[in-house]
Amino acid sequence: MAWSWLGKTRLIHRLGLGISAFLTGLILVLVLVAPDPLVRLENASTDLLFWLRGPRPVGQDIVLVAVDERSLKEVGRWPWPRDRQAQLVKAIAADGPRVLGLDIIYAEAEDSRHLQSLRQLDKTIRASKSVLPELSGLLRDELLAADRDGQFEDSLRRAKNVVLAFPFTVPVTERGSLRLGDSEAVPEYLGNHRFMLVRESRSGEAQQPYAATQVFPPLKRFAEAALSLGHVYGTPERDGITRYEYLALQYGGTDEYYPSFPLELARIYLGVPRERMSLILGEGVRIGDILVPTNQKLRMLIDFLGPEGTFPTVSATDVLHGRVPSGTFREKAVVVGTAAFGTYDQKATPFSANFPGVEKNATVLENIIHEQFIERTVWSGPLEIAMILMFGLGLGYVLPRLHALSGALTALLAVVGYVATVHYLFAHKGIWLGLVNPLLTIAVSFVSITVLRFMTEEQEKHEIRKLFTPYVGTEVVQELIKDPAKARQGACQRRELTMLFCDVVGFTTFCETRAVEEVVSQMNEYLEAMTDVVYRWKGTVVDFIGDEVYALWGAPLDQPDHVELAVKCALHMRGRLADLNKKWEAEGRPPLDHGIGLNTGTVLVANMGAAGRRMKYTTIGDPVNLASRVEGLTRKFSTSIMVTEYTAARMKELVNGKSTTGRQGRLGHVALRMVASVKVKGKDKPVTVYDVTALQHDEPSRVEEFATLETVTMVEK
Repeated sequence: MAWSWLGKTRLIHRLGLGISAFLTGLILVLVLVAPDPLVRLENASTDLLFWLRGPRPVGQDIVLVAVDERSLKEVGRWPWPRDRQAQLVKAIAADGPRVLGLDIIYAEAEDSRHLQSLRQLDKTIRASKSVLPELSGLLRDELLAADRDGQFEDSLRRAKNVVLAFPFTVPVTERGSLRLGDSEAVPEYLGNHRFMLVRESRSGEAQQPYAATQVFPPLKRFAEAALSLGHVYGTPERDGITRYEYLALQYGGTDEYYPSFPLELARIYLGVPRERMSLILGEGVRIGDILVPTNQKLRMLIDFLGPEGTFPTVSATDVLHGRVPSGTFREKAVVVGTAAFGTYDQKATPFSANFPGVEKNATVLENIIHEQFIERTVWSGPLEIAMILMFGLGLGYVLPRLHALSGALTALLAVVGYVATVHYLFAHKGIWLGLVNPLLTIAVSFVSITVLRFMTEEQEKHEIRKLFTPYVGTEVVQELIKDPAKARQGACQRRELTMLFCDVVGFTTFCETRAVEEVVSQMNEYLEAMTDVVYRWKGTVVDFIGDEVYALWGAPLDQPDHVELAVKCALHMRGRLADLNKKWEAEGRPPLDHGIGLNTGTVLVANMGAAGRRMKYTTIGDPVNLASRVEGLTRKFSTSIMVTEYTAARMKELVNGKSTTGRQGRLGHVALRMVASVKVKGKDKPVTVYDVTALQHDEPSRVEEFATLETVTMVEK
């Protein structure tokens, strides 16, 4: 037996809410599991937020000195000799920067063959006592000139504010999780640059810091000459986009963490001593009064300012050749790095696929000194879960109760509203809320409920056609399909209707004197014609009882003009029968006559029967019986159409009415004549019946009523 959806509105609403609640639960599970595709989507949504926000202004606190294409053309290919780099450091330091960062690796000595030969010669001369002092002095001067590392070391000592970069190696598994290993012995001079204060966060959450297993520190002489060191380890996300800065890496002991290169630049720029910088695991890095937020992996989400070329940049060749105005670097944070193609570590960011690593470090530096952070606060996670529940359960409750267009607009409004809220918090408050999971909740709730509505509405349409097509015309069926609520109401409800019974006069005699085939053929033609007339006046054919037609108006569609439609249908039926009789007489077949009775009253309209086997749309109530009995009185009073006083009361308004819209709302050329007072079984008060007759077009409508009437007792039909 097929499941019936017609009239099951509450069930559909509960089912929609249940499906949405189930899918919401699945999404909450996905939030906890965090599968790779979902993580990638969330990362992409973060890039979308940057794109929606657009580039933001950059201050004048940071200046880049770039080894660009013009520098290579004028000075020579990279890497430059250390003495040339020493000149660059001296030229920048002479202008008084607050901190100078060299985003260049100095892990190996620059020992040329010429320097090795001079050292061997010096060793030989020192062993010989017969060498002139003048020659020995010249050799020492040549050694100093050839010792480029020494010149570079000297430039670092003279500057007194240089931060050097060094790389770590951090092995990870294929899935990107941390793989712990035995690290090498930590050089003493490197250990002097780790965090002095490390403490656990108050939240007690499990920490997942990255641990390095290998380091490539600067040469000891350089490290001791520089003011500080910072690591430049970084790895993109799984989609190749760089979004985070690893502010601290574990190396050596479990409590030994090393700050990143831009973090050290920021500390020195802000004038914060190392002992006032602390690492709070799972919370962030505190530099004086500034807390730099991090996640459990000690990573900071970088607030990118825009594409490459955002920061003020000076070409290194201009610095070497004295073409930079005095004061360009004064009290600034200066970061030196490579920017020529093929010389720098190229990174992809939300704004660019060709972003130099030196600009990434400058961006992190800018975020810290200006406190421009994007973070997930302690309530970001709970709020995101709350939004998932609100969207899932809220839409699951609302959408099944709305029309398709209203539901789509509601879902769209939820999407736009949430995206706008997240964008506002991201762009103006530095708070990052996840986009993907709440939007995914909206999408799956809308799609699932839309599919449910489609399935149930298609079934409803099928049921409406199956239920009402035998009774009403195509036009009425289409109206019911457009608004199934009317079908639900019309299928089971108490309503005021006008009922019509039409019965052939002398049908028994007609059947006895004619062949069966002739009777069936003529009666089918008659019933088909009468049905067409009923459909023409938007009536519902409830049943054929032998030769009798039972029709009604006011259900399943709500028809306020049901009396007018029913009376006009009765008059039309008389005219249609006259046309049929002319046709039958021409064919040699006998004419027919019929009587029509109408009554108006409140009855129960219902679809009754054996569900899934045989159902019948019918009416129950005394007004139905009264309409049938009035039809029988047409023979007693030799009339064609009779109506009860209840129908006549409405007809009087139509007969006397003055319509301004054509024939609608009035009955023209009709005579309504009081006939008799009828005593009905089960009722104390008699019912007055009227005769309805069509007049000529030049005759006005009239109502004839009398003070005294014949009283008739109505017998069972």
